Amino acid sequence: MSKYGELVQRIISSIRHGDYQRGDTLPSLRQLVQQYGVGLNTARRTYYELEKLGYVVAQPRRGYVVAADAGGGSDSLAAPLGAPFIHPALYDTRPLTHAFIGAMRHYAQALAEPALAGMPALRRQIAQQAYAEGWEVHADEVLITCGGMEALSLAVAAVTHGVAQPQVAVLQPAFPGLLGGLAEQGVAILPLVLAADGSVDTGVLEQALSRQQVQAIALMSAYCHPHGRSLLPATRQRLLGLAQRYDVPVIEDDAYRLLGFDGTVPLPMKADDRDGRILLCGTFSKSMAPGYRVGWLLPGRYGELVRRLKLAQTLASPLPNQLALAELLSGGRYLPGLRRLRQQLADKVGQLEALLRPTLPDGASLQPAEGGYFVWLRDVPADCVQLVATAQRHAIQLAPGTLCQPDAAGRHALRLNASYFTPGQQPALDWLARAMRRV
Repeated sequence: MSKYGELVQRIISSIRHGDYQRGDTLPSLRQLVQQYGVGLNTARRTYYELEKLGYVVAQPRRGYVVAADAGGGSDSLAAPLGAPFIHPALYDTRPLTHAFIGAMRHYAQALAEPALAGMPALRRQIAQQAYAEGWEVHADEVLITCGGMEALSLAVAAVTHGVAQPQVAVLQPAFPGLLGGLAEQGVAILPLVLAADGSVDTGVLEQALSRQQVQAIALMSAYCHPHGRSLLPATRQRLLGLAQRYDVPVIEDDAYRLLGFDGTVPLPMKADDRDGRILLCGTFSKSMAPGYRVGWLLPGRYGELVRRLKLAQTLASPLPNQLALAELLSGGRYLPGLRRLRQQLADKVGQLEALLRPTLPDGASLQPAEGGYFVWLRDVPADCVQLVATAQRHAIQLAPGTLCQPDAAGRHALRLNASYFTPGQQPALDWLARAMRRV
């Protein structure tokens, strides 16, 4: 291959791998000459060929930049309903920005007061928020983490610490991050499947508990991922009763408890914890501070071990974001934005459910969500793993149920992110209605 041909392929590879994105300035002719030891004519020929192929355009005073349609097309999606996070446009980030700017006045003081377990001001705010909701937690029990995922990871590591072949019972469908985290830590999963009526068959769990084969039970109790419904009181009591009878801990993921459509904030199972067996994992990412990566953990009787693990892994959580969140939480400054977010999510979920329900094939079901931002379709007659792959070719992004329930039932389920839904995506829903009927 010629020298300019090799350079052309190098630059195309860099663009396709994301090293340079649309609108980025590429190395100048002089830089190509110096970096690759080629002549000026070879450098010019390289960019001439890239222009012909549609990868670059020449702009005055900027040189060569990556073209808007580099690679011959757009990767934008007509319906990005498979996204895992809330659409960022739904957040009003201005109060948090103002809180961040105001909080930086105290940054020097915070630096001088080491707080490995987290800023005392933020830990107090979490305790005060619990009091306002009607349950009790003390600030010195709270551990601030690098997002909710670190809280979950520390909880799993603590309850399986020192166990040669650990196993955790997981209520499914479940948060994919929990399932992936357990796999990465080498922890086997005992699935507990939540039935359509909200009940759980605990027979297999009880057998495993009686044989001491399970180290913990992991679940969400409020507005669960992905179906957006809270556990029935009887189911909560049944699972907590088993944990108490066989003396095993419960890992409770609290990520969506503030996102109820009617404004109700149900008490966590942790509120009924009398012996410190529940490790409650929380995050601010979903409700008020996306991207800040600030979470928290109430480790109960595992407090000392969890703090040692945190110290060994990340030492402490970043101070600026903690300062900003403490400022935002003080005086309830986050509440107006949270109320707007809940209303927007309720509207979008309700709209998407209403459009989907009359199009469902025989046997498929859709239970109305009570909170969160997902719509969960189950018992779809089509193979949803294949359906998702086909949808991608039509610029429609969906998430297969196997992300949340990796079994046969998961292959016949879909998770749709309603926060990204707009009326303009109706053609995508029409396509989905037809595709679900192709068994």
